[in-house]
Amino acid sequence: MSKKQVLYTHTISPAGRAVELTIKALNLDVEIREMNVFKGQHMNDEYKKLNPVQTIPTLDDNGFLLWDSHAIMIYLVRRYGAGSNLYTDDYEQQARINAALFFDSSILFARLRFCTDNLTVLGKSEIPEENVQRAIEGLQRLESLLQSDYVAGDHLTIADLSCISSVNTLHIMLKPAPADFPKTFAWIERLTKLPYYEEVSVRGLKAAGELMQMLGAKNSAN
Repeated sequence: MSKKQVLYTHTISPAGRAVELTIKALNLDVEIREMNVFKGQHMNDEYKKLNPVQTIPTLDDNGFLLWDSHAIMIYLVRRYGAGSNLYTDDYEQQARINAALFFDSSILFARLRFCTDNLTVLGKSEIPEENVQRAIEGLQRLESLLQSDYVAGDHLTIADLSCISSVNTLHIMLKPAPADFPKTFAWIERLTKLPYYEEVSVRGLKAAGELMQMLGAKNSAN
């Protein structure tokens, strides 16, 4: 009898939520194990055995250990998503999906971290304007990328589930105007109608917003 798959994650993590969205989209039975990152639970020796780079999330699939949300999402769809069009074997479409995943990793999520690390790691009371502008530029690039209803074509893929998790967290922080990003806001509206979106995303986004407010106030007082 096989063991249950386990995802080690944290509700505030956009990367973790992206994997959870994929799990829901594939209707997989995976145990979600919350890690208390604020108490350094992901930095202990036990977790290091699972993930030597000690990042969130990590998947344990019956002893097969994998980290990086983008790699996990591809793996889950390739291994368990028979018949799903969230990913593909078509070389060109697969390349488009991969390009959008790498765009999330190198632009959207990276620039989100450039902002949030000022509050969480460096203890600053506000995010430097330069970092804010680079994050906004990342959103502008996404607006240009959206040539169809979805980031990699005319239907939902794991690239959308990855990008939406970073973008909605950026929106909490930057509060962009819909008029400035019409394609992006239409795309977000499309994804919020997914039957599993609210279950996975709303709680994490609420917690992320509360954390940013708390850290900003706390750091200002110090």
